[in-house]
Amino acid sequence: MQLVKSKQRRSSKGGGLIEFALLVPLLFLLMINVVNFGGFLYAWIAVSNAARTGAQYLSTGNATIGAPTAPAVATVTALVNADLHALPNSSTAQVCISKSSSVTVTCNTGTAPAGAPPAAEAAEGGITYVMGAVDVTYTYQPFIPLWDFTRLRIHATLPPTQLHRQAKMRILD
Repeated sequence: MQLVKSKQRRSSKGGGLIEFALLVPLLFLLMINVVNFGGFLYAWIAVSNAARTGAQYLSTGNATIGAPTAPAVATVTALVNADLHALPNSSTAQVCISKSSSVTVTCNTGTAPAGAPPAAEAAEGGITYVMGAVDVTYTYQPFIPLWDFTRLRIHATLPPTQLHRQAKMRILD
């Protein structure tokens, strides 16, 4: 009878090691994806805030005593780029600025994306307001890139993703 009990004990000795070996890669993959998803959310929030900050400065920049003229496009672009400075490869971000009083869209790099039209004028109560729009496009690169099976559309972690945010505000005169 003791011989049977000792055989049962010996057969279950390596079970914990096998379970550990199966779970460690999954936990490692989970931790990497948590880091990459956190970085993605941070980039998304930073791009949204930069577009909003640029639109706010564009709309209220000439309403102060120290700056009676409207801010230049280069100044708004520099402000948005300063907000994006903490992101990796932030120099590749595209910033497009437009006003409804002119039909042109000015971008710091390349041509304006299809989602960046000139701001439309807003009419409320018979008054037409000049609108300003700031459009920011940024390509997020994961912090820890892993393998991809592109033909099968399977990614071990987040793939490089393009973030596009736009903010529109009335320009105060």
